[in-house]
Formats: sequence, structure tokens, C-alpha cells
Amino acid sequence: MLQRRDLFKGLCATAVAPVLGSAATQAIAMPRQDKWSLSAIHLTALDLPPEKLAVEAHKAGYDAIGIRINPISKGSVSYPYKAGSKELRSFKSLLADLGMRVNGVDGFALNSNTDPTQFAGIFETCGELGIKSLCICGDAPDKPKFAAMFAKMCEMAKPYGFRIDLEFMAWRTIGTLEQAYELVKMAGCSNGTIAVDSLHLYRSGGTAADLDKIPARYLGDIHLCDAVKNPPIDRKLIAQVRAGKANLDSTSGTPKGFEGLVNEARLGRLLPGDGELPLVDFMQHMPKSCAIGVEVPVPGLAPETVLKLSYEHSIRVLNKL
Repeated sequence: MLQRRDLFKGLCATAVAPVLGSAATQAIAMPRQDKWSLSAIHLTALDLPPEKLAVEAHKAGYDAIGIRINPISKGSVSYPYKAGSKELRSFKSLLADLGMRVNGVDGFALNSNTDPTQFAGIFETCGELGIKSLCICGDAPDKPKFAAMFAKMCEMAKPYGFRIDLEFMAWRTIGTLEQAYELVKMAGCSNGTIAVDSLHLYRSGGTAADLDKIPARYLGDIHLCDAVKNPPIDRKLIAQVRAGKANLDSTSGTPKGFEGLVNEARLGRLLPGDGELPLVDFMQHMPKSCAIGVEVPVPGLAPETVLKLSYEHSIRVLNKL
């Protein structure tokens, strides 16, 4: 049991596969560390192309980045690479020179009818980059079909050595930690995991203690940010989400009543430690094997400044563990 919740006793230096475990144990705080391994998720500075993101994130103190390699909606910002291309080789050379790496990629809002074979070229690119996780979100009106689609993605990822992280968001039919766990468990793949975003966990009505109910092997990357305590949404809607009774199909648009929540996630996150979410408690309930990504877009500030502040604030929070 201690293997599961031996929380951050040493430096969380690499995004390795989650360790096996089952029932919950008491959270164990770790002593202060001088260095943490952090990844700057692309949404933090989405205006920067991956090459510039790598340079500026490195300057800020990060040793990894996450990049948006696929448009999450039609016309949205993304930075695709083609496997074997000169551009990708140049990017990899830059990463090597900086001592940086790409931990993960995102930009995939899917549903039960998605054909994952359309991403075959992207998976090849991800393999060439040596990523650890590919993060998806979406809607599952037909749970068995979604689980089968997710399983297919996991099988496609296996030859390249990365995981598929399913991220839950309260305005989607996969809106809670428990709903994501149900689908990942149905898929039954060893490289199928759940991305846990601190904002989405608390905005979906979850708590850090809920993480103890999920076997650690299903918990994937951490997305770290802060927010005010009170959510910008009617709590009755959150209750409906948790009960699976909300009328949601967000791949075709933002559901009515969830506009404030979507806007907060994209434009209203706060730097870690500047808000009221219990981030230390949250981190103490995540396994030490989980890679830590920081996802904090701050409108009005230069992306270079956001990267610097987000790293410094995250370190202050983590050093309280």
C-alpha cells in the first residue's frame, strides 16, 4: 500500500508509468526540495510555437513542455509536425541542445463515434518526439463505443511507448473523475490513464480524497493551476453532472449554463498559490510517479512573463509538501 501513496518522497524527475496499487493509504508529505521537474503545458503560452515555448520555458526553469499538436476545435491554434520532417528534426535538435523534452501532447476533443485511425500520422510524430502521454477529452453518449475507441487509441500508442490520458471536464459527458475512471477501466488497457486537472477536479464537485478511491495505476499526468473557491456555475448543474443527468454534448458547443466554467478554464485560471483551491492537499493525494504539468494562461501578460511566474508560483506550492 505504501508503494501507491509514497507521495513525492524524492524528486518527481520523470514522467514514468504509474505504479500499481489499490486501496487508499494515509498521505505522506515530503520534505522541501530544491528542484522539481515541471512541464509547461502549451495552454499556458499557446501563442508561442513549440520552438519558442521550449526556449522560454527553459529560461523560466521548466525542464519539459507539453505541446498542442492537434486543433481541439475547428480553426483553433495548434502546431502540427510531420514525422520524419526537417522541421521535426530541427525541433528535436533544439530540445536536445536545451536539455528539454516534450512530456505530452493535447488537442483532442473526441466522442463515441471518433475513428482514431485518423490520428495515425500524429501518433508516429509523437513516437518520434518520445512523448509520455497524449491527452484527450470528450463526450461518451455511448459508453461502450467510447471505451472501444479509447482502447483502440491505447493499442495504437503502445508501439510508440506512450499513454493515453483521458481528461474529465464538468461541461462534458465525461465530467468527473469517477466517470473518467469508469471508461478507462472499461477499455482495460495498461497504458490507459486519467489526466487530473486541479481545476476540473474541484469544479466537478470532487475532492482530493476522491483520488484515494482510484487505483494509482489509472492516474496519469497532473495539470496544476489555482482558482477562486466559488465556481462560476450553478451548483445544481454540478450535482447533475455528478449524477450523470446533465444534458451535455459539448463537442458541438458549450452547453447552456456552463459558459462561465468554460471561460474560467480557458481564460480565468490563477497562478498556483494565488487562489483558494487546496493544492497542497491535492498534490498529497496524487502518486509520486505522476508528471506535473502547469496549465495557467493569464490574459494580458506576455507569455514569457506567464511562464516565469507560473514556474515560480508552482515551486512555492510544491515546497509546502
